[in-house]
Amino acid sequence: MSSKVVLKGSIAFIELGELLQQLGSSGSTGIVKLVCEPIADPGYIYLKDGNPVNAECGSLKGIEALNSFFGWTSAYFEFIQEPVTCQTVIKKSRMEIILDGLRMLDDGLITEIRSEVDDEGTENKRGKTENDLPVIRGPVIDYVYVVDEEEFPDGTDVVAQDKFGNWFWVILAGKMEVIRILPEGGAPIVRLADGAYIGSIVSFLREGNVRSATVKAIGNVQLGVLDSELISREYAAMTDDLQSILISVDKRLRQVTDVCAKAVLKQDVTSDKQKKMKLLISQNKNENKCMRITAGEAHVIRNSPAGDIHLCTLTEGDFAGAIPFLSTSHEPYSANLYASRDFKAEAFDLTKVRIEYDKLSQTFKNMIEYLSTSISVTTGRILDLTRSKQ
Repeated sequence: MSSKVVLKGSIAFIELGELLQQLGSSGSTGIVKLVCEPIADPGYIYLKDGNPVNAECGSLKGIEALNSFFGWTSAYFEFIQEPVTCQTVIKKSRMEIILDGLRMLDDGLITEIRSEVDDEGTENKRGKTENDLPVIRGPVIDYVYVVDEEEFPDGTDVVAQDKFGNWFWVILAGKMEVIRILPEGGAPIVRLADGAYIGSIVSFLREGNVRSATVKAIGNVQLGVLDSELISREYAAMTDDLQSILISVDKRLRQVTDVCAKAVLKQDVTSDKQKKMKLLISQNKNENKCMRITAGEAHVIRNSPAGDIHLCTLTEGDFAGAIPFLSTSHEPYSANLYASRDFKAEAFDLTKVRIEYDKLSQTFKNMIEYLSTSISVTTGRILDLTRSKQ
């Protein structure tokens, strides 16, 4: 494949996080070149299948270089489509990189660098407030799977928590808000935009499933009804192993959403129960093992300046560790895994599952990627909420 510039523009118009999401949703492979007037050296971000695998700027390499680029708020970029052969040194998920970079910029841990022209004539787009909700957009919509379209007016509860339902939609236009309702009140979690899915993989594949959150229209929205029969057939053809992995990850999202709701309602989500448990996986080490739990419990704990946050509990049948096609911003790179005394697990070889995953339709891959992104964004919101309490 020959090199060619397929996209160029200004970071003042499209922020780096938005650019990485756009390139990620299309599975792009190539190099993002960044030029910022006050910086002598250009910056480079290397992408494979939409995921940042390395970066450099002068003497800075890897995640350190990539984080610094979030401060280049007046840079110009171009995306060069070409094969990338460099070593993969960045292991974090794309969404976690974006969330961490923006968080570090807000905290002053990354220096914001703007040109003189930008200082004089361009309004700074970063006006976040504590009450802002993160917005999740999905990958490019595959209309082959859309069998009907529906419109809902502002304020409509398209999905109601604790109600039965198996419909599955994709947002064609508009925004929606996910609200988790606890006894203490309703907690806004995230907002969803174009390409995002309404409902979980498990919700429409399991008969009589109860919705775990309310999803409300913010303004008028247009939704595409997905062909549940077509998707169900693809799911039914999966091996038990791949089905079990998806069910386990879906379980994570439900638990993380509950933790986020508690944080929104000002409840304490830190924990010290892990002090009496065995550390299986450390977030400070790159451990690539994957395991299936056969007995006991494993607890996913995220270190943060506000304390150790308990994100979810994994039990028999759940999967833990590194699953390359499911980057959830949890273990092995971004959270610790602790085991109960009666914990048992078996090593799990992902080779066959990865081959099976690669053969899935692009729509089903998009759903799985969206599930992982939802976990990453919700986890990031928990960190932001606990940070604001310090």
